[in-house]
Amino acid sequence: MKKIMILGAGVYQLPLIKKAKDLGLYAIVVTPQGPYPGISYADEFIDVDTTDVENVLAHARLMDIDAVLTTGTDVAVPTIGKIVDELGLRGTSYGPSLISMDKTLMKKCFVESNIPTARYFEFLSNESSSARKAAEEIGYPVMVKASDSSGSRGVTKVNDGSDFEAAFSTAAAHTRNNKVIVEQFLDGHEIGAQAVVIGESVEAIYVHNDTVSAPPTNTPIGHSIPCSLNDSLIDRVKKVTELAIKSVGITDTIVNVDLMIVDEMPFIIELGARMGATCLPENISTFCDFDVYELLLNISMGSAVLNKQDRAQPNASLLLMSERTGTVKSITIPEHVKNDSDLVQLNIDVKVGDRVRAFKVGPDRLGDVVVRAESAELAEDKARKLASEIIFEVN
Repeated sequence: MKKIMILGAGVYQLPLIKKAKDLGLYAIVVTPQGPYPGISYADEFIDVDTTDVENVLAHARLMDIDAVLTTGTDVAVPTIGKIVDELGLRGTSYGPSLISMDKTLMKKCFVESNIPTARYFEFLSNESSSARKAAEEIGYPVMVKASDSSGSRGVTKVNDGSDFEAAFSTAAAHTRNNKVIVEQFLDGHEIGAQAVVIGESVEAIYVHNDTVSAPPTNTPIGHSIPCSLNDSLIDRVKKVTELAIKSVGITDTIVNVDLMIVDEMPFIIELGARMGATCLPENISTFCDFDVYELLLNISMGSAVLNKQDRAQPNASLLLMSERTGTVKSITIPEHVKNDSDLVQLNIDVKVGDRVRAFKVGPDRLGDVVVRAESAELAEDKARKLASEIIFEVN
């Protein structure tokens, strides 16, 4: 039985853990002890922080694992890279893994490779005065970002100088490497892509629509596929996406890519050497009629073959959220929602009595819905309708 080490056990890693078990693999889950749903499904649980590179590596070496991977989170990617290098496993090496989760290093790669990206400056977290001057030079609005966060933590759109200090402080509080980016705000249409990379070859790129929360956070809250862009523009998106992946050096994984379309020109915002979150694996699986979690596991074990299906089922996902912080008093899911013939997936992450937060970033989610329809637009409408009928009463 092959031993698969999965870093993380939250709601976005849970389907990957379950799929490993379904395939008869021995699932070793690494995460700090906590209320993580994937822990109970693991064959073996290791209570270690996924960013503790040497400690996780020691466990991986001791257990003689056959593969290591994650999905939906950036923070564990460098640890995976280190294990891949030291044990000779499939995946992205340590150097590219570091680049993929550090926006300052990533942007340098893009600039050096002439890949369209937003103009930017980087600063240490105690250089707010210099950063403010850079924002004025770029011209408001600007984006202020922690260089190595994920899930939109520490990312704020700043419309004018009066809000800059607060945004910079937020970014500084979320960075581990003490770096903050001040970046040109790209005023356009945000989209994304999931790229299947086997070895060094980009085998497929699935371009999707993004739904984001209102400024200043602009957090992804849903996705739909197929993308609404015209075919010519989608081809350009795919070309720049492949160039960006190769510039960083990502191999043997599914890559999450964020882009902005400005005046018919695709700009790369950032990418991660791991599969996307917010139901993106379910979106792609539903669209293509194959299990993306299984594909990712096979990539990590060196046995992946991408069977490109003729089917293209339009679908959309949307997070369930609360507008207030408090305690869940009741959860009401109408029967017609549960029995809707277009419902692909309905997840509820919380229960009565749980403390929840008003939605700002991905981890504040209460659950999700995925629906299919005759078009991406109709699926988006249906997802919004079903989500609006699921009532969380929060005191």
